[in-house]
Amino acid sequence: MNKAPTLNFSLFRPILVIFLLLAFVPKIHSNTTHKTPQPDKIKLQLKYYHQFQFAGYYAALHKGYFSEEGLDVELLEGGNINSIQMVLEGKADYGIAANDILIERVNNKPIVLLASIFQSSPSIFLSLKESNIHTAHDLINKRIMLLDQFRDPELLAIFYQEGIQLFNIQRQTTSYNINDLINKKTDALNAYSTNEPYFLEEQNIPYSIIYPQSYGIDFYGDGIFTSEKEIENNPKRVDAFIRASKKGWEYALANSEEIIDLLITKYGVKKSKNHLRFEANQIKKLILNEYVEIGHINPGRLDNIAKICAQMGMIKPNYNLDGFVYQPEQFKTPFWLKWTLIIITLICSIVIIFSLYLFIFNRQLRVAVMKQTSSLSIKNKELENEISERIKTEEALKISEKRFRELIENLPSGAIIIEGDKLFTNKKAYEITEYLNEETPDIESWFAALYKNKKNVNFQTYLKSKTESFKLPTVKSITTKSGLKKHVEFHAYSFDNKEIWLMNDISQRIATEKALITSEYKLRTYIDESPNGLVIFNRETKVSFSNISFTKLLELESDSDKVYYISDFFAPIEMEKNKDMLKQLLTTGKVQGEVIIQTANKTTLPVFINAVQLNSNEYLAFVMDTSQIKKVENELKLALKKAEESDRLKSAFLANMSHEIRTPMNGILGFSQLLLKNNLTKEKKEKYVDILNQNGRQLLDIINNIIDISYLEVQQLKIFSSAFSISKLFNDIEILFKLEKLKYQKEHLNISFINNVPEEYDQINSDSGKIKQVLINLVNNALKFTADGFIKITVDLFESKLVFKVEDSGIGIPKHKENIIFERFGQIENVYTKQFGGAGLGLPISKGLIELLDGEISLSSTVDKGSKFEFFIPITKINVKAQNVELRTEIFNWTGKKILIVEDVDINISYFTELFENTQAELLICKNGKEAIDLCKSRIEPDLILMDIQMPEVNGIEATKAIRQILTNTPIIAQTAYASISDKENAILAGCNDFFAKPLNSEKLLMRINQFLETST
Repeated sequence: MNKAPTLNFSLFRPILVIFLLLAFVPKIHSNTTHKTPQPDKIKLQLKYYHQFQFAGYYAALHKGYFSEEGLDVELLEGGNINSIQMVLEGKADYGIAANDILIERVNNKPIVLLASIFQSSPSIFLSLKESNIHTAHDLINKRIMLLDQFRDPELLAIFYQEGIQLFNIQRQTTSYNINDLINKKTDALNAYSTNEPYFLEEQNIPYSIIYPQSYGIDFYGDGIFTSEKEIENNPKRVDAFIRASKKGWEYALANSEEIIDLLITKYGVKKSKNHLRFEANQIKKLILNEYVEIGHINPGRLDNIAKICAQMGMIKPNYNLDGFVYQPEQFKTPFWLKWTLIIITLICSIVIIFSLYLFIFNRQLRVAVMKQTSSLSIKNKELENEISERIKTEEALKISEKRFRELIENLPSGAIIIEGDKLFTNKKAYEITEYLNEETPDIESWFAALYKNKKNVNFQTYLKSKTESFKLPTVKSITTKSGLKKHVEFHAYSFDNKEIWLMNDISQRIATEKALITSEYKLRTYIDESPNGLVIFNRETKVSFSNISFTKLLELESDSDKVYYISDFFAPIEMEKNKDMLKQLLTTGKVQGEVIIQTANKTTLPVFINAVQLNSNEYLAFVMDTSQIKKVENELKLALKKAEESDRLKSAFLANMSHEIRTPMNGILGFSQLLLKNNLTKEKKEKYVDILNQNGRQLLDIINNIIDISYLEVQQLKIFSSAFSISKLFNDIEILFKLEKLKYQKEHLNISFINNVPEEYDQINSDSGKIKQVLINLVNNALKFTADGFIKITVDLFESKLVFKVEDSGIGIPKHKENIIFERFGQIENVYTKQFGGAGLGLPISKGLIELLDGEISLSSTVDKGSKFEFFIPITKINVKAQNVELRTEIFNWTGKKILIVEDVDINISYFTELFENTQAELLICKNGKEAIDLCKSRIEPDLILMDIQMPEVNGIEATKAIRQILTNTPIIAQTAYASISDKENAILAGCNDFFAKPLNSEKLLMRINQFLETST
């Protein structure tokens, strides 16, 4: 073998010298750069108040990371301060903000994003579960708290993404006060997932959250920023600050308990440790430091955020993000680049020197090449043989490749093979996506076709997964060629500079999972919201689960870890029954029945239990509180008892009324017969007539009382309010009872009426008739039951209440009878009624009338000393002094007037004939409605018609309707023994001008007829 030419190593000495210099210079630089300068004092403006949201900066400060970088950092607490404005005004060097950094940058503010600490935004919409707000569309027409302008871009983007206009919501300025949500001052609150939900969980208030990520809105959260001026003037300080901050966050996330203690002791944070732990756990989910480097910024993602903001009108559409993300090389010549240039220069020098050496060396090499040529020709033949073998191997590889392709083509899963930018898909992939291989020949077209406007986001996800060697499968939503949305699962692998993606359509699986989740949610809702208790326990009766109703029913501690057993709730009073039911359940696998149990607070409770066996060792029991049912049953029994007692009392009432009616009837019939005797003296006749009149009025009073009681029973009495004088009312009653004293032969009794109402308030507005009736009943009772002494009637006015008192020195009422006397049928058994006479209906009627007027009546009494009845009526005052009206007796002259009397009872016809005897009116008589209609159809036109309502053939209502077709203006006065409100209304609707109830008040009737006749004249 030929020897290679010998090299002259003296030529390499200059090269060695140069390399020694290169090795020495960095060492000199290293020695000069490690001198410790004075620390730079800088200020960091936090976004809000001190909390775990800024844990990394507390760690960097207190663990010395800032000082290691030569920085003396002061943390400025936030709140209502705008951190961006603070940095721009030079009051702070660095700041913490969220997506408003991007918006302000595009709006020409000289700020630069240094690092995105939160990879996802914590901003959410928070609402109470009872509001049923689960989606963005549930927020339409709801009150929603938001920051002003565009300071909630990710939340506003939800409305944009879902096509909801902002005028479709009731926007409120945020208070960040969770109590506004709890007290329902708003329907949804803009909140942080790291903070506000804790308050609701702490108070066990169910809530709902709407995440922007659910609508494809994945914005960054908190990031570090500074001004362009700071970067230009202090680029090394910027790098140092970023490094120290990242170290601080790494430490804080790994040592959250230490930072929580620091926040409480050093910064005086008022939140509880549990609250801060909740915040720490939520922040870890947003930073994702296990998967992404802390502070990582994806420019494509920022561009997507800017596009959404531009579409919403927050920034201009032709935005420019150049220079927004911090790139150190834009602002300084890196150290490594300087030395690279020096080294390249030196290498070039070495190359030139080495080239000269090669020129000399090549001349010597030619000789050696000639010698080697012969040996190479031998080796050539060997290579030809080797190439031949390689060709055969390649052919075999092609066959193997073909088989591999066929295998891929027929896989049951969709398969995509990536070679460089080229992409190959199999038949199953076509079935899933509906795209042929020719339509998606490369990665660019594949992502554009399947992900449409979300192409960039999904491509970034793919790149990230690729850098992690496709550790985990991914689930994505794709759009097929026909526009169908599908969920697919990708499993990716790398080999031989290729990638293979296996794709499976899991849409049906996800739909099934959603259905299961919905079903589970419904079941959970039913269990949680069920009004009945539900409990699961084992054979040893140890409780493993109970719903809210069971916890409340048994008065258990919901937040306690205490273990309960079903046997704890066995009530001592039914211990054996409880044990028997449990034994039956354990033996037969089911039991149901009523039993009394006791709560954790030892309160007994009647319940209905229905229990079944779930499996070999678990049992399910439904527990229903029957205390209300028992209460209703008892009330029904009591009501039935009262109804039976009422029937008995009504029967006794009817029997007593029969007796009460017979008494005056006996007097009327008896003395009517005595009047028929001959030779009666004038005195006796007058005495008999007086007795007849008294018995007739007594009978009328009884009938009126019966009618009043019946109207009160069916609630048919109505109020007729009008202005009246209190003094006149008292005068009328005083005159009445001066006569009544004589009737009862109690002239010696002192009856006094005291009116304490100021004269200027004498006129009031209420139903004077019913007030007068009550007073007459009460004074009449006092007169009956007071033999000696006094009766005092007093009226006072307190604000808008008229207060009456009726006091006497009579026999009094026993305590056990005080309630009975006001019952409508209870007074039948009253011994005092039987002793002194009367139907005993006055007090029940009075009580009913007072309650009808929205008043109240009370009684205080002492046996043998007297009684005091007191009642009040709410009234409307009329500040007008009462006018005294002088009563006068009228003599009417109706010469030339025709009055038609329509009446079927002869005695009533005789009464009208006597009543109109001195009026000179011409009377026309018809005994039924048909005769009256026929008369009016003739040429006779009466000037007024007195119409009875109850008559044979055609009644007064029908007759009035027919007559009104003939005589439209003739006054018609209805008069009947039926005096209900409906009778009066029916008469007026038929065409009558007025209505009088029998027995008639002759003076009032004559006055009213005269008014009609004068008007018609």
